[in-house]
Amino acid sequence: MQRNALTVLIAGLFTLPVQAAEIPSLDEIVVTATRIPTPVRYSLSDVSVLDRTAIERMDHASLPELLSSLPGIQITTTGGRGDVSTLSLRGGNSGHVAVLIDGMRISSATQGTTAIQAIPLEQIERIEVVRGPVSSLYGSDALSGVIQLFTFQGTGKPAPTVYVGTGSYGTTIASAGYGGQIGDTRFNLKAGVEQSDGFSSIKAAKGGLYDMYNPDNDAYANRNASASVSHRVSRSLDLAARVFYSKNTKHYDATNCDAFGVTCTANFDNRNLQQLESVQASAQYRINDIWDTSLRIGQSTDFAKNWLVDPSTSIVTIDEYRTRQNQITWQNNFKALGGLLSLTGEQRSVDVGSTKSFIVSEQTTDSLALGYQARYDEHSLQVSGRHDRITRLGEHDSGFIGYGYQFAPAWTARMSYGTAFRAPSFNDLYWPLDTVNFFQGNPSLQPETARNREIGLVYTAPGIHAGATAYHNKVSNLIDYVSGVAPSWIGTMGNVGAATLKGVSLDYAARRGPWSWKLTYDALNAQDDATGKTLQRRAPHTGSADIRHEFGRFDLGAHIQATSYRYNNKANTQRLPGYAVVDLDANYRLDPSWKLEAKIGNLFDQDYTQVRSTMSPFNDYAVPGRTFFIGLRYSPRQP
Repeated sequence: MQRNALTVLIAGLFTLPVQAAEIPSLDEIVVTATRIPTPVRYSLSDVSVLDRTAIERMDHASLPELLSSLPGIQITTTGGRGDVSTLSLRGGNSGHVAVLIDGMRISSATQGTTAIQAIPLEQIERIEVVRGPVSSLYGSDALSGVIQLFTFQGTGKPAPTVYVGTGSYGTTIASAGYGGQIGDTRFNLKAGVEQSDGFSSIKAAKGGLYDMYNPDNDAYANRNASASVSHRVSRSLDLAARVFYSKNTKHYDATNCDAFGVTCTANFDNRNLQQLESVQASAQYRINDIWDTSLRIGQSTDFAKNWLVDPSTSIVTIDEYRTRQNQITWQNNFKALGGLLSLTGEQRSVDVGSTKSFIVSEQTTDSLALGYQARYDEHSLQVSGRHDRITRLGEHDSGFIGYGYQFAPAWTARMSYGTAFRAPSFNDLYWPLDTVNFFQGNPSLQPETARNREIGLVYTAPGIHAGATAYHNKVSNLIDYVSGVAPSWIGTMGNVGAATLKGVSLDYAARRGPWSWKLTYDALNAQDDATGKTLQRRAPHTGSADIRHEFGRFDLGAHIQATSYRYNNKANTQRLPGYAVVDLDANYRLDPSWKLEAKIGNLFDQDYTQVRSTMSPFNDYAVPGRTFFIGLRYSPRQP
């Protein structure tokens, strides 16, 4: 689809009587934007909040699919469910987003990213997305935003929950849980499995030495579990503990070459295992009417294994990478200066283990953050600053200041300025000399930095929400690959450039009688300042529409996701066509506790390309065709 055709399609979407997305209530609370519970309508950041109802209406969608429906987020996946998914928020790189699960950072220190494809939606109760630099609250990586996922907590009378579903490509999903509240104790236990026969992750053979095509189906399997318990010891003291676990195994197509790169094959069962874990304990104590304090201690682990083969010897090797992060956060909130003042001390210690011999395997970040927010009649103010000291990378400061003015009961205008940074990954810094791939890490790298300006306008009233945000984010010290020179030809990473990320995000949601709808549109200009080229795989236009109609116990919905052209390579010589995908879903409530769910994905069986390999012969990664899925959910309604 060409650009003008996509523009017409998106314009048409905004004239439809559209869907049922969840409309934020006037008292909807967001925590991630300030680290203090704050009504969404008073937030001075560009935020999205999805509760469990909104998540379930996506039926059997994966987390990457769901996130791609939100403003400002573009995601590309190298194949089917469970394959590596790359997230870009407001045009930033995948390492420019900090991902938290229940307040805990979970990521790979070697890759510098979070394996979002390994996090099952059946374990997630709530999602909060904050767009824009927020290093002043969360430190490194929060250069273009933060995504926080909340697992289930028990509420109401203890009861079980069950979900089972099956569909195309041999896909099955099952989960079961039990949770609730007994006296002053809340608890929840939940476990699940997902699996799929999948399809070949490469569309077709193109010939040549590095052809990645293997016609076998690339299967996927996931095992997951979570547990939480909290107890109110007294009116002043609350104690809690949480555990999260996900083990993801995915088969994929790849080119396997010998040490000299002259003998290659794709005829091997390449596979990857990704295991995410987190465990934490926390205490919250209300000292008096103006001061409360909380302490969280936890550990998260990202463990990956990758199977490869040398075609000249048939020797199979297994690469392993483990990141373990120990995290301590002590936060103090005060009622002061007519608002809320927060003081947070944090330490994050990272330890890396691998079959590779990294010259450095540990890193510690010590942080101190100060924040203030207040509302004076129609005026809102938010200020925050943070100081991070990182082993071998020095000291880094970041800040944020935002102002909002409610010039009418439903209308708020806001503006903000923020700075942020992203520390280089262990691969960037310390990857050992690799004479096969002609690469070595660069310990002299400096963090990337960003300066962001934005303005926004929000309209919030019962049954309707609309927002518009314009932003300009200047990223400096951009880390990129630097080619090697003779005689070694060993390349490395360097702080070689700068990029300007600017754009506009629009979103609109409303409900009228049995109809409800949600629309989003993003215009993005993500440009390499040195070359003037568009950054790799950044679509300048994306849009979505969700339409839903309720018929008593039955509701029917449609979701349309549209993406314009984008360039697959840095030189902007490989242009991928735009596309639009339509999904249909239906829900029928058998009774207050039982619900039947069904979905048709890619209704018109569109064949499109999200990702093309950057090495000749430039294989196209496959996408699902038309799919069918049906599920049954048991979730008792609380009185």
